[in-house]
Amino acid sequence: MLIAVMGDTHHHQQYIKKAMKLLKDVDMIIHTGDHYGDLQAIVKEYGVKAIGVRGNCDHAGEFEIIEVIAGKRFFICHGHQYDVKRNINTIFYRGREVEADIVIFGHSHHPVFVMEEGMILLNPGSVSEPRGGSKRSMALIYLGGETKVEFIEID
Repeated sequence: MLIAVMGDTHHHQQYIKKAMKLLKDVDMIIHTGDHYGDLQAIVKEYGVKAIGVRGNCDHAGEFEIIEVIAGKRFFICHGHQYDVKRNINTIFYRGREVEADIVIFGHSHHPVFVMEEGMILLNPGSVSEPRGGSKRSMALIYLGGETKVEFIEID
């Protein structure tokens, strides 16, 4: 199974379109918030299965969800409530608390991939407004056999 992870799109349609051109074979999209409406527009326009959460700039949706996908337990949140701009300690412990295999978050607009105690912590960065010297990005998760993560830069 191939899952695209994106977020912090902030309603910049030109970058969302560029991102979607790179995602022809994905089975699902996970959106980390900050313009949850962008996720709804992606589902409508591209017909792809998708789930997502509300960010600190959103007015609708859940702040965090737990989903089992292809036998892996995902904890998905925007990350602002776990102070991810400072460090990922709090979100790591929340992931442990909910027995997550994979923790997906956004908010910092900076890509992060850490494997800690068998748990993946993944922030795809921002499709539209990168920070901290990063580039516009999203991530792919390959599930099946060994779980693999790959970042994709968006021009």
